[in-house]
Amino acid sequence: MPAMFADESMGRSFGCPSILLASDTERLGSTLHKILREEGFQVHFAGDYASLESHLTRATFDMVLLEVTGDYAVEPAVAAALRVKRANAGQFVGYLADSSLDASGLAGDGVFPRNATRLPSALRTFLADESAAPSTRP
Repeated sequence: MPAMFADESMGRSFGCPSILLASDTERLGSTLHKILREEGFQVHFAGDYASLESHLTRATFDMVLLEVTGDYAVEPAVAAALRVKRANAGQFVGYLADSSLDASGLAGDGVFPRNATRLPSALRTFLADESAAPSTRP
C-alpha cells in the first residue's frame, strides 16, 4: 500500500483515515462531523480554526479538513492551513467549500464539497484514487 497519509498505521487500524474537522461556524461544522461519523469515518471535531493546533499536539490525524462557509472565512482558513503546514509540511490539509468558492484562493491538498450529501462519497472517491496512485507524499 503506498504511503498516502501522514500516519498510515492509524488509517489502517481504523479501516479508514482519521480526520480532524474544523469549521469557521461551529454549528455547521458539527452537522458535517455528525454526518461523517454516521457514514463510518473516524472523525474528530475541533470546532474552530483556533483550536486546531491543540488537537494536533494531542493526536496524529491523516487528514485535516477545514470547512469554509463563505467568502469571509477564506482568509482565516488559509491562515489556519498555513499554521498546520508550518508545524508539519507533510500533513494533508483540505477544504470543505461550496463551488462558489472554487476561485477564491483556497490552496491546499484538496477541496471537497461542503454539501453533507456529497461529501462522504467525494472523500471515498478521493481516498480510492489516492490509494491506487503512486505516492507523492513523504
